[in-house]
Amino acid sequence: MISREQALAIARQWASAGRPGPEPDIELYEFDLGYVAWEVIPPPPPTDGPPAPPASTGFPSAVIDRETGEVSRWRSVPPDLVAEEYTQHRAAEGRFPPDVRHVLDKAGWRPGRDATSAVNHWMKRFADELAGLECSPAARAALIEFGGLQLPQFGGHGEPGGGYMSFIFPTIGGIVTDKARGFSEEFDNPVFPFGNNEDGPSELVIDAQGRVFMLHWADDFFVGPDIDTAIVKLIRGGPMTEASDLDWPDATDQGSREVAQ
Repeated sequence: MISREQALAIARQWASAGRPGPEPDIELYEFDLGYVAWEVIPPPPPTDGPPAPPASTGFPSAVIDRETGEVSRWRSVPPDLVAEEYTQHRAAEGRFPPDVRHVLDKAGWRPGRDATSAVNHWMKRFADELAGLECSPAARAALIEFGGLQLPQFGGHGEPGGGYMSFIFPTIGGIVTDKARGFSEEFDNPVFPFGNNEDGPSELVIDAQGRVFMLHWADDFFVGPDIDTAIVKLIRGGPMTEASDLDWPDATDQGSREVAQ
C-alpha cells in the first residue's frame, strides 16, 4: 500500500520529469483508491503594469494508485471529479478486452459517459421518422452511453481502421427506419435504431432485451446478446449468425456461447 508520503514523492518525480530546476510544490487529494496530485504553480510577481496572463492553463492532474503506485495522467478538473472518474475507470477495467478498450478510449468513450442531451435532441429532431418505434430502457441506456461514437473495425493486420466503421446515433445526417420496422414485424421483436455500419451500408438496431442486430442488404444478422458483446463484435469484426437462424426464446444463451468460442 502506498502511503501519503510515498505518493507525494512519486508525484514530485512525475511533475519534475525531464524538467530542471527546484523540486515542484505538490498538492494531494486522498480518496479510496489512491491520491490525486497536481502541481501548485506560484503566482507571478507583482508588476507596476497591468497583470500578466498566467504562463499556462490546464495543468494536468495525476493519480497515484494506492495499491500499485502506478501513475496515470488525467485532465485538469477538480480533484474530487478526477477521483470519481478514476474510480469509474477502475470499475470498468474488466468490462472490455484491452484491444477493444483502446479503440473505445480513442473514440471518446469513458466509464459513466452520458450523452443524454445529444440523444434527446436527436430523438426530437427525428420524431416523425421514429414514430411507433419504442425506445426501450435497454436501447436508451445504450444510446446514452455510446451515442455519437465512431468505432473503427480491426483491419487485416489487427489494427483499427481497416474494416467497416460503425456510427452510433446520434450522427450527422438523416435516419431511415424502414428496415427496423420490417425486422420488428418479421420476427415479432420490436427494435429501435442504434446506429449505422459502413458494410452495405447497414443499420444497427437494439431490442428490449438489449440484443443488437445488423440489418444488412444481404440478410439480418445477430451481433450480440448485449451491448458490450455487440461493441466487441463491431470493433473486432468476424462472422455473425443470421437472425433467421436464431432460436428466439434462447437467443441470449446462443449468443453467449457463440462469443465464447
